[in-house]
Amino acid sequence: MTTDAIHPDHLKPGDTVGPWHIIESLGSGSFGHAFKAEREGEFFTLKIAVRPAPELSEGAPEKLREDGHVDGRMRHEGAVLLANTSGDGLPHVRAIGRWPHPKKGYLFIVTDYVPGEPFHDWRERTRPTIAQLVDVFIAVVRVVARLHGRGILIRDFKSAHVLVPKDHKPVLVDLGSAWLPGGSTLTVGLAPGTPHALPPECITFLREGTWKQGTRFDATAAGDLYQLGVFMYEALSDCWPFDARMTQEELLTAIQSVVPRAPHRLNPDVPESLSRIVMRLLEKRPEDRYESAKALLQALWDANKERSSRAWKVSPRLPPGGAAPMSQDEVEERRLHQLEAERRSREARKQQSEKLSQEEALKQFTTAIQEMEEELRILDEKAARRRKRWRRIALVSGGLLLMMGLLVAWQVWLAPAPTSPASSEKGRSLVSTFSNSRPVRTAAAWLCTAFGVGCTAAQVRPLPGDCPQEAVQSMEDLGLLRQDYRIVIDINQPGTQYDQGVYHEGKIISRVETAWGKSPLPDGTLLYGQLWTEGLIKRGREAVLGRYTEALLPDGRRVPICFVLGDSTGLTIKDPGSTPGQARLPRVWSAMSVEWWP
Repeated sequence: MTTDAIHPDHLKPGDTVGPWHIIESLGSGSFGHAFKAEREGEFFTLKIAVRPAPELSEGAPEKLREDGHVDGRMRHEGAVLLANTSGDGLPHVRAIGRWPHPKKGYLFIVTDYVPGEPFHDWRERTRPTIAQLVDVFIAVVRVVARLHGRGILIRDFKSAHVLVPKDHKPVLVDLGSAWLPGGSTLTVGLAPGTPHALPPECITFLREGTWKQGTRFDATAAGDLYQLGVFMYEALSDCWPFDARMTQEELLTAIQSVVPRAPHRLNPDVPESLSRIVMRLLEKRPEDRYESAKALLQALWDANKERSSRAWKVSPRLPPGGAAPMSQDEVEERRLHQLEAERRSREARKQQSEKLSQEEALKQFTTAIQEMEEELRILDEKAARRRKRWRRIALVSGGLLLMMGLLVAWQVWLAPAPTSPASSEKGRSLVSTFSNSRPVRTAAAWLCTAFGVGCTAAQVRPLPGDCPQEAVQSMEDLGLLRQDYRIVIDINQPGTQYDQGVYHEGKIISRVETAWGKSPLPDGTLLYGQLWTEGLIKRGREAVLGRYTEALLPDGRRVPICFVLGDSTGLTIKDPGSTPGQARLPRVWSAMSVEWWP
């Protein structure tokens, strides 16, 4: 039939857009309207912009054609889909055009129709198990990793943009806010996005106010990872990390400074390994999240090894009364997490300050080198002028001597003519020495001595000695002496007893998991201690030294202790794959009470 519509919102079933017949509306928004369409018995999705092409001259730059209008979002989405037609997880593009006028009409994109439903509608209807949810997570992250590998950032990822068809293989749609290498940025400031899913670094940018002067936010892959964390958090806990119903100021403040409750704390059905992955994605600092989508994918695969357990075969449901109440263990965990976040923030600021100081020192050193080289050049020129002057004197002197007689001239001829005074030769030797040994080779050593640039101090093992009497007495009162314990070395590293952990020098918090034999120390007790990871040898191999000085019992009591990691030597040999600064050990190991520090 002939289409009488003059605007995309006027299109109705039975109308046509070129050869595509409108079947039904799939929804509309501020930027476009989507329809289910049919052509020659096949079904497609037709998405059309709700504003026509801008009135620009043919010679207008492409950036002007994209910035500030809806065409830009549609162009971005079309470019992303065209660049990724060979992979799964994204709809395949079949046509791009304008309607009803080929130049001035509304831009539209035609893709294969995905007969699915939005992720959370599918989740509410089917109540998938943990294993099925993780299958979807892995498929989605695989698509994101492929886009990141081509330099494409999504910038507005959310559950509504994930469709799940009958085969449970999710498809990502609505990539209008994506950033492409070489493409325009669409808007001043932040790209269009969902407020409650904004990463904390976006809030910092907004509050700095530079967007008012036209500054654009430089998005990174870490922002997409944060929004993946929001997506997984919602799927596992049935709520958002931060309530979208809060006022704007409350929401921005919460995103920037509040740590949300972990999914496994809200919902006991959620495996802790998955919960830890989600909480790492929601870290405030981008550098504290996974380093890439590929690293996140590997973490999900590692967690997926637990899928045969019974916990993974249930659908996560909140307790009947809503979210589980906060336990003392969770309070302590959140306190430690906050302290650790503040420590990392302080270290980052300190490193930034040191970096600026080092850059200033290097700048000063470079200036000094340039000044030295200029002085050497001047000395070279002066020495050359002296040599030239003495050569002239020698020539004149030789001519006069020749005139005094053949014999005298012969003697003078045999005698060596002075080319420069001894002091000049000595000075030139000094100049040559400086010229042939330029300070570039000594710059690093000089900086290392003066400013500590690149100099790493060797770690010092603490000296052996008696444990504090207070600790010995408390262990004796509780019956903790001469006992071994099975512990999780780092409570912040997820995994199973068969996994490895990566450990660094510094503070460590361990947890008693299952006591060997009968022991007065309850499961869940937290041990606070210190690791030393470098310069230690046990039986000819590199080792780690661990000491614990305080225990937090599940009933809230804190007691001083003297525990060591491993056996009575306090030393544990590193696993293969360890590198300087990164010691690999089993995730689950032993600890031992001692009366003196080895």
